[in-house]
Amino acid sequence: MIPTFLGYGVTPYAVIIWRDGDEAKYRTICNDDEDIERMLDRHKEPSDFYHKYEPRVYYTAQKEELIA
Repeated sequence: MIPTFLGYGVTPYAVIIWRDGDEAKYRTICNDDEDIERMLDRHKEPSDFYHKYEPRVYYTAQKEELIA
């Protein structure tokens, strides 16, 4: 995946793509693992907006740079 720069040259830590079948509906920008976990927890809640979509987490190149 090619990182997408979001204003001010900042690369997000990860992006969650919320899918409805084969169609991408929404995206959530995450700045760290806590953001990812918080959104995935929302997905588990039946009354939450995101519950009806399938999440797919895509890490950007920034994660590799942080580990190295």
